[in-house]
Parts: sequence; C-alpha cells; structure tokens
Amino acid sequence: MLAALLGILYAYLSVYIISIGAAIAVPANILAPIAKVPPTFAFALVDIITTALPLIMVYFLFAFIVKYFNSNKHYLPFLVLLAPFCFQHIFFFINIGQSQNWLFTIGTIMPRYIVIVFFALYVAKKAANQAKA
Repeated sequence: MLAALLGILYAYLSVYIISIGAAIAVPANILAPIAKVPPTFAFALVDIITTALPLIMVYFLFAFIVKYFNSNKHYLPFLVLLAPFCFQHIFFFINIGQSQNWLFTIGTIMPRYIVIVFFALYVAKKAANQAKA
C-alpha cells in the first residue's frame, strides 16, 4: 500500500522534476565538449544529467522508505513504486502528438527512461538478493 501511494507521488513529482530539468539553462562552456558528438546523443546526455539523475534520486529516497517499512523484504514493492511513473509517461508519450522527427524525439527521451528503469530493476534485484540471504 505504501509503495503504491509513494509511486503515485513519484509519478506526480516526475512531471515537476522534468519541467524544472527542461528549464535549466546549461552554460555554453559546459555544452561545448558535448556539441562535438551527434546532436541526438548530446541532447540525450544533457537530458540524463538534468532530469534522469534527479528522478533517480527521488526514486532512491522512496525506495529507501519502502525498504524501511517493508517487513517481508520482497522485490514487488519496488516495482509497484515505479509502475505509476511508467504508466503515466507511456500515456504522455502516446499523446505527444505528431512530432516532426520521431527518431530525434525517441533518441533524446528514451535514454532517460532506460536509465531510470535499469536503476529500479537494480534496486528490486538487490532487494530480492537480500531476501534470499
């Protein structure tokens, strides 16, 4: 129950965190080395730094709370924590509308979600391994 409530809160906060991450002005001297790589990779890297890292930190905080109150040490609450976020962002992606360049859109935002999902799976696997021990 706690994981589901925190998952809904995480989904709500993700919109706020992503909007702040999108509004961050990155100085040109930081972007100069990144600008030498292809633009899709450069935008994806900046997106991972400005939005995925804060989202991972919030997920880690909520996962710590779930771990503290989870008495049976099962991995399922950690996945339930991520489920509302995934459903919400799949809904957003479906309703994005007609993008001019789908490859660029997918190439810049999917790495963010891949990093977050891999981190969530890592936390769930770690919880499952601790339950076995």
